[in-house]
Amino acid sequence: MLWIIGSMALVLFGIFFMCMLIVGRRADGRMESINLIESSIRLPFSAEDKIRVVLEGFHNQIPVSDLCKREGISPALYYSWVNDFIEAGKARLNGDSLRNATQSRVEELRVGGSDPVLEGSLNM
Repeated sequence: MLWIIGSMALVLFGIFFMCMLIVGRRADGRMESINLIESSIRLPFSAEDKIRVVLEGFHNQIPVSDLCKREGISPALYYSWVNDFIEAGKARLNGDSLRNATQSRVEELRVGGSDPVLEGSLNM
């Protein structure tokens, strides 16, 4: 009779232990779900963050895939930032060429002797 009570206690302990494992796994699964949701609700990256990530990728110190994993972005997003970065640089350089065209016009006026700024400073 004692062995029956011992066997029943062992069975109950086994059932209790299995239930604890199942509940623990569910809790771990819930925590993983919460972590995934929290990581997907990230605030948008600032311009400074995007520039930092793109420049770090340009330095080739770590592979782009590792950089993207560390920053929590996809490689496709990284390469879209790279394209935006390059396009912004091109636009800025085009702005400089427009400024240089204006500068060339100033040089033409100086050569022609009709620079009102210089003439005004000479008359003082």
